[in-house]
Amino acid sequence: LTNKYWGAPALGASLTASFETPFRLVGVVVYSGVSKEPQEFRRGARPTRAELLVTTKDDKVHKKTVTLNDKPGKQETRLGISDVVSVQLVLREAAGQGEGRPIAVGEIEFFKRT
Repeated sequence: LTNKYWGAPALGASLTASFETPFRLVGVVVYSGVSKEPQEFRRGARPTRAELLVTTKDDKVHKKTVTLNDKPGKQETRLGISDVVSVQLVLREAAGQGEGRPIAVGEIEFFKRT
């Protein structure tokens, strides 16, 4: 759905995805903002920098800083981490912040080696 999003209350907020079976994570795609329509996109707060904290089955944490373009659409980050059991997205910087404007993340996709 392109009209739904996770509205983080402030910088430092995070979203964690946990996986039942470890896998090789090859990429993450983030869709930021309240809408894919440019005018609507600019009306909401949206992340411009985030950290991906990728945890493997041996409890090792891999940290990747991601810069997100301030525009609607998919933003892809390539990775190559084996035995992933969870990924945490932590919001670090955002554009368009203001009173009553949560920082919007529309969708996160995880890609594994097939």
